[in-house]
Amino acid sequence: MGAGVSGGSVDFFVSYTGADEAWATWVAEVLEAEGRSVVVQAWDSPAGENFVTWISAQMERAARTVAVCSASYFASHWCTQEWTGALGGRTLTPLRVEKCAIPAVLATIAYRDLFDVDEAAARRRLLEAVGLARPARVSSGFPGAAAVAASPVAAVFPGRLPPVSNVPPRNLLFTGRDSLLDGLRGQLTAGSGRVAIAALQGAGGVGKSQLGLEFAWRYAADYQLIWWVDAETPVTLTAGLAALASALGVATGDTPERAGAALVELGRRDDWLLIYDNIPDPATLHRMLPPPGGRLLVTSRDPAVRRVGVDLVEVGEFARAESVALLRRHVPSLPDTEADQIAEAVGDLPLAVDQAGAFLQTGISPADYLDLLAAQPQLLLAEQTLHHPGLAATVTTARTQLGTDQPAAAELLDQLAFLAPEPIPLTPTPAAATPTPAGRFAAGDPYTLARTLEAISRLALARHTGTTLQVHRLVAALLRARLTDDQQRTALAGALDLLATATPGDTDDPAAWPAYAALTPHVTTTAHHLASQPGLPEPAGFRRLLERTCWYLYRAGQYHTARTLAATTRTRWAATLGDDHPHSQSITTTLAATLAALGDHQAARTLTEDTLARRRRLLGDDHHDTLASAGNLALRLAALGDHQAARTLAEDTLTSYRRVLGDDHPDTLASANSLANRLADLGDLPAARTLDEDTLARRRRVLGDDHPDTLGSASNLALRLANLGDHQAARTLAEDTLARHRRVLGDDHPDTLHSERVLDWVQKRAGPSS
Repeated sequence: MGAGVSGGSVDFFVSYTGADEAWATWVAEVLEAEGRSVVVQAWDSPAGENFVTWISAQMERAARTVAVCSASYFASHWCTQEWTGALGGRTLTPLRVEKCAIPAVLATIAYRDLFDVDEAAARRRLLEAVGLARPARVSSGFPGAAAVAASPVAAVFPGRLPPVSNVPPRNLLFTGRDSLLDGLRGQLTAGSGRVAIAALQGAGGVGKSQLGLEFAWRYAADYQLIWWVDAETPVTLTAGLAALASALGVATGDTPERAGAALVELGRRDDWLLIYDNIPDPATLHRMLPPPGGRLLVTSRDPAVRRVGVDLVEVGEFARAESVALLRRHVPSLPDTEADQIAEAVGDLPLAVDQAGAFLQTGISPADYLDLLAAQPQLLLAEQTLHHPGLAATVTTARTQLGTDQPAAAELLDQLAFLAPEPIPLTPTPAAATPTPAGRFAAGDPYTLARTLEAISRLALARHTGTTLQVHRLVAALLRARLTDDQQRTALAGALDLLATATPGDTDDPAAWPAYAALTPHVTTTAHHLASQPGLPEPAGFRRLLERTCWYLYRAGQYHTARTLAATTRTRWAATLGDDHPHSQSITTTLAATLAALGDHQAARTLTEDTLARRRRLLGDDHHDTLASAGNLALRLAALGDHQAARTLAEDTLTSYRRVLGDDHPDTLASANSLANRLADLGDLPAARTLDEDTLARRRRVLGDDHPDTLGSASNLALRLANLGDHQAARTLAEDTLARHRRVLGDDHPDTLHSERVLDWVQKRAGPSS
């Protein structure tokens, strides 16, 4: 491809900056498809030769220089030399690939715009610009003729993402970093036979995520799949991979299983780029390494990720020229002296530079803005390893301005600072009769919400995509640090109220689990902040959401996370609400369940006995919650080997459930399932089988064939059938149940693993299949 590097004349030399390499490639391939010779640096520059000398030689060889024009192009010193040289020789053809200012000296010659049109129109404009086509009307052909397929064009039209992609919108203000991006590409294209991994490592605010985003967009043509994963926590990491499984059509089971399915599917192809944004530590990366064949780009604050065999690319502050270029992307007329002074004042930290540029767009003079920065107090970030005065000043200045212009937006931003540094889905507050969409937070009427989002993002205080905001962790820390104790309590209370508006759905329904997975980081983070604000009231709606989140984690098989969150919540509620409060009893029930799942049956029994005694005293023997605790205690007794006491309590509980709730209530059926297990524990297999068959039939009718509780009954019945000698029926039922478990809950869910053990045991009892 290209005209080579030897002597002789060529038709075109393509001049461009690294940010626009995809456009340069497309332009060159379109010209070569017309039979013209082209030189382009991406293909033809030889290793070991003086770059400046080579460029000069190629321009002398070329009949015309095609300039791929963008803001980055005109900000480049070397590109400026190229286009001014071609302009002097009257051999320049400018092509704009984004909306940007054209230098005044170019205003005297015509240029063409290739952006904001489809590929056919862009190709036609390119050929017209270089004289290979004359402007003409374009029709779809003779109306009576059959359509003729066009010849395929090899060039990939820039600005398009591959068929499978969830990459966030491109940062149109991205500036500089060409050497880092070139180095990344080199690392990720080297080698074969294994997954190629490169990591962008650096402190918060240096622009690691923005570098990864620009890389994905700049080199999108190299891949058929690019997937962006928020890897901040294990929950968000698995949720992001589970979403990839859905996009690939391999989504079955719960979130962890779908995440595993996505990685397995990647192992069958080699055309992908996976981006793990904000991996917290090497252990997390090691657990979720993708299979060989594709490319993995990681961003992390932890340099220890190199232990996983990662090629580390350290990201630091901007070079001064990059800071000035970004400021001018915001304010093109900013003079050199003022741009240099502002870059110096914010320490060339990319996040601070971007915020400074956004603030300057409000119309404030550079001198006044510098005065504001100098007047800001130095905020110490006790919870951060990075203390950056420039960022502290820009955040404080921008937040002060927001409070003046849009007080409601400033109030919301302070609340969001107490949530996790993950996307925060906001939605207009619905009418009283309409619930908030699942997993989203209600935040004002549509007009007010739109103005709020625009005001916050305009000052670069949060990343804005649709109705979602994401506050950088350092920005959030600075926002919290500038608040007085009373203001922090007010903002945190507002965050709790905001969270309380979310309605993610039934925790026992796997279909609701993705919404819970998205909410869990925010619920967990806000609960953590509550620990530093003793006595702050928790809205009942937030407590209910926190309870449901803990139970979701338990039902989804994330026992360790569930135990940690439930234990800290129980301690806080015992102090603020008292042990007899319904919420305290509910979270104690969840904690006991997670302890039992993790094998600590004695601790689970102690908690369950205490809860049962309190509920009997406060609610009576036949209250729904009391019966639930009695059923739980029967489980604990059985796990500790006290089978007769467990059977007696389970029988009494089932009798009460049937009297209070009826035979078909889901809780009655759960009690019946428990009693069947107790009967089996004591060797009464015929009675256990009879009760299992009845419970399974009722659960199928009430809950559906694929409900997790229904599948639990099916596994139990398969065991009974095998123990009673009905091996074929047991095998058939166990195989069907395992297939359903895998589809509904995934390969790694504890219930699926139990189902696998049931099938294995049934097969061993049955012997070799006939």
